[in-house]
Amino acid sequence: MTYSKRIETMRVIAGGHPSLSQSNKIQAIYGEFNSIKSCFRRKGAAGWLLSVLYTTRALDTCLSEIISSKHWTPKGAALGGYLKELEARAVLTAVERQLYQATVVKKRNRYMHEAGATPSNVEADRILTDMHACFVIVTSRV
Repeated sequence: MTYSKRIETMRVIAGGHPSLSQSNKIQAIYGEFNSIKSCFRRKGAAGWLLSVLYTTRALDTCLSEIISSKHWTPKGAALGGYLKELEARAVLTAVERQLYQATVVKKRNRYMHEAGATPSNVEADRILTDMHACFVIVTSRV
């Protein structure tokens, strides 16, 4: 699936999901999706880094809003905490949570917190694919 189609799919899912479509943050989520699309026009490492950043922020906000709408309380307001809460609520299996912890959270943290770290286009594509999969799985189960 192309980046553009992947982002458009996430946008449609978010707009149709009961917890997200009613969220006060839906426009901000759409803004992140729009920012991801604009990154595709940037050449080189900066575009890939920004695409990882915006996709992560969209995923982070979507999971936060879903959890909040259910009145669940994660241990920590961060992507890893949201994944643990989704596992505790049987939305994700332990294997799925561990997978996304390794392929999304750990890799995202490296690029967001390590000076000079920039994903290659292949690495960025892998992270974006895993974030998309996580988003689709969670929204289909909650």
